[in-house]
Amino acid sequence: MGQASFDDPHRHDDNATPRGRLHRLVALPARRRQLERLMRAGPYVALGLALLMMWSVVVWFSVVYPQQLTADYKRELSASTRAAATQLDAVLGDAESSLRTVDLWLLTRGQREPLNDASLVQLAETLRDTSRELVDVLLGTRDGRFYRLPSRQAGPPFATLPEADFVGLLSSPDNEGLMLGRPLRLRADGPTYLPLAMRMSAPSGELSLLLAVIDTRKLARLLQPYARGTEGSVAVLRGDGLGLLRHPELPGFVGRNLFEGLKADHAMLRQSSGDFRSSGASTDGLARLASFETLQDSQVKLVVAQGIGATLGDHAQQSQLVLMLSSGITAVALLITWVMSRLQRLARERDAALAATSEASPLGIFRCDAQGQLSYANDTYLRMHGLQQLGPWSWLALLPPEQRAPAREQWREQVRRGQSLNITRRVTLQDGQRRIFAVRTAPQRLQGRIVGSVGTVEDVTERLAQQEAQRTLHAIFDQTPDYICQFDPEGRLIYLNPAGRQRLGLAADASLEGWTYRPFLPAPSEGFLDALPQQALDEGHWVGRTELQDPQGRPVPVSNTVLVHRGRQGEIETVSLLLRDVSQQEQAQHERERSEAMLKAVAEQAPIMIAVLDEQQRGLFFNHAYEQFFNVRREDWIGRLAQDMLDAQDYAQNRPLFEAALAGKSVSQEFSYEAPSFTVLETRYAPLRLEDGRIGGAVWTGRDVTREKQEQARLLDASQTDPLTQLLNRAGFDQRADEQMALARQHNQLLALLYLDLDRFKPVNDQYGHPVGDALLRAVAGRLRHTLRPQDLVARLGGDEFAVLLPQVQAAEAAEAVAAKLVRALAQPFMIDTHEITVGVSVGYCVARGGSGDLETMVAQADERLYEAKRAGRGVYRGGFCG
Repeated sequence: MGQASFDDPHRHDDNATPRGRLHRLVALPARRRQLERLMRAGPYVALGLALLMMWSVVVWFSVVYPQQLTADYKRELSASTRAAATQLDAVLGDAESSLRTVDLWLLTRGQREPLNDASLVQLAETLRDTSRELVDVLLGTRDGRFYRLPSRQAGPPFATLPEADFVGLLSSPDNEGLMLGRPLRLRADGPTYLPLAMRMSAPSGELSLLLAVIDTRKLARLLQPYARGTEGSVAVLRGDGLGLLRHPELPGFVGRNLFEGLKADHAMLRQSSGDFRSSGASTDGLARLASFETLQDSQVKLVVAQGIGATLGDHAQQSQLVLMLSSGITAVALLITWVMSRLQRLARERDAALAATSEASPLGIFRCDAQGQLSYANDTYLRMHGLQQLGPWSWLALLPPEQRAPAREQWREQVRRGQSLNITRRVTLQDGQRRIFAVRTAPQRLQGRIVGSVGTVEDVTERLAQQEAQRTLHAIFDQTPDYICQFDPEGRLIYLNPAGRQRLGLAADASLEGWTYRPFLPAPSEGFLDALPQQALDEGHWVGRTELQDPQGRPVPVSNTVLVHRGRQGEIETVSLLLRDVSQQEQAQHERERSEAMLKAVAEQAPIMIAVLDEQQRGLFFNHAYEQFFNVRREDWIGRLAQDMLDAQDYAQNRPLFEAALAGKSVSQEFSYEAPSFTVLETRYAPLRLEDGRIGGAVWTGRDVTREKQEQARLLDASQTDPLTQLLNRAGFDQRADEQMALARQHNQLLALLYLDLDRFKPVNDQYGHPVGDALLRAVAGRLRHTLRPQDLVARLGGDEFAVLLPQVQAAEAAEAVAAKLVRALAQPFMIDTHEITVGVSVGYCVARGGSGDLETMVAQADERLYEAKRAGRGVYRGGFCG
């Protein structure tokens, strides 16, 4: 007789049958009928959800999955493009390196006939071999005659290129550096080359140009593996969009400005890298997905493209097949739904006729099958048991857990034997109500065979409760120390509990005849009703304080409750008085008020700030120091929430401390404020414990420690800062470096320590004096700070020695790059007053992983590397991994 969710492994749900679902269709309230309709709709909802999930998968496979395939292919295409760009960058780097090498040779050797110089010829052959014969170097004149090594300048040129775009541009002194020209042929029947030209640093006679040519056929074979599939292609564009190379070859591509045909993608191609979808209108007409990378040094763009069809493959055919199968499954599911609906309709009509016969009964009526499982219950039964639906063992859930299994077996045995029951049982309903049910049952027989049992249930809770209440009330009256008395309308005493009898000196069985209201009401009056408070007569009750006289005639304060009981016609039938001696409570209240006054006076005079909050973070008390410091009126803040008194940031910082105090902890924390002036508060939260030990809030105390903190910071800063450069001194550097070492050990990161020693600093002091030398040291410190990252540590160790600690270094090469950067930065001239002073710096550095190195070892090795750099000359750096 309880909820259907009772955990029984042998239970089956009769509500799934037509009888169980529609046992209360007739005469049910509208809300309950709606609930049953929802339950009947369960299978259809489940089927609809299954179809929804299936079609969600179909939509994902048809729409979302192709997008994922395209995104995955874009990532693969981007990776392939970056790999191809690395190859192309290496070839262009070889060409540039070859030009620089030959130019350096000509600059240092100064040969008048370099074309016949054996060492230059050998150098040219070596450069061809190292570039895998992709790059060849030629020497040329301003009129476009170019000679290949070895060659004779008096003889015919290897190639004559007077119309090459780079020849005229390099002839102008305004154009410096390398120039990538249009693709060209050195011979009429020869291959196409990519020209990379520059002007000689030291012209030799008519020879003033250097030309590196890259064989486009070999370069195409090098890039060919990245053009996968029959529709794949690789293209190389100059920074201005000029086509330099394409594989497979496309007539008219080389030498044409591709940006003019790709106006829609021109903005995208101006970026350093990316991908786009090309219609192919400017090339071969095939739509492709393309990815590009820009080589940073030459601004050459490498474009790798793949046909659109290659990304999706056979997905379109698979998607059509999935759609056909899903449509077929949906049609079958709808047919099954229609058949089930017809069957349920017939079952509902049959069960409605059976259920209507018992719904009018005021008793709960139920029926069980031969196994004791509930098969029917009327609306009264369900309402009595607090059930929304019927289950085979619903009533068991109303029993204590330890009684359920024995009760079920006992009930099964009684039904099997055909026994009748007449019992009373206590149960607990779903809403927590405890009820008492009288249950009567009789066996149900068919042709002499027991097929089940029928019964009724009556709720006898109120009847038994009234009887129990009377017994309990008398027991309470007998045990309470309060005086409880009752009078008739004339004021005669008709009941007095044992405590009241003891006060009057009456025995427990003594008669009350002759006793009236006068010993219990404060003053004599003309009549009983005149002695009662007017509120009690008007409203039926009154609670207040009065006084009685003890046997010695002394007044005793009491809490008095007057109850006036009236009949149906409004006449007074009886009057009850409940009197409690409160003399001890009044004395305790007086002592408590005096203690609170003393504590409040102490808190008001205390120099620290004090605030008290209740459990809901409402202000209860603020002392005078708090009021002065925060410039508030305590009357405005008492009763307000802390969230309303503080701004959002202060409240977020204080809330965890308040919650910790409510948990019984005492916590402290410092807070700093910038406005209206810098202030540091030392605060403490402690629990506010009540007399019974419970925590009723939190006590906040605060003290202004701004001056103490400022003095501590001043002393600490002075001890760790170099007064000349305002950089860290050795002590400050050691402390900060130890902190960074601890973080590096925690996260297993690389650290780099650099030791710097200025070159040619002593002559500055000797020539210009120490004031100029000090100004130079300050300028060096400023340049170091400007060159390094904000998180890097910079210190002056003394004299012209500096130290730098680089945290979170990605690799040893990064430390080397920083050392080179510092050498270049400090090699630039300094303008000190009117003097232009040039000094240099020597750097020694050491790189160590946080978990394997210590500061002392790093300092020793960085110092050793610094001396190596000093011995190697000025403006030099040396270093590497420690150890």
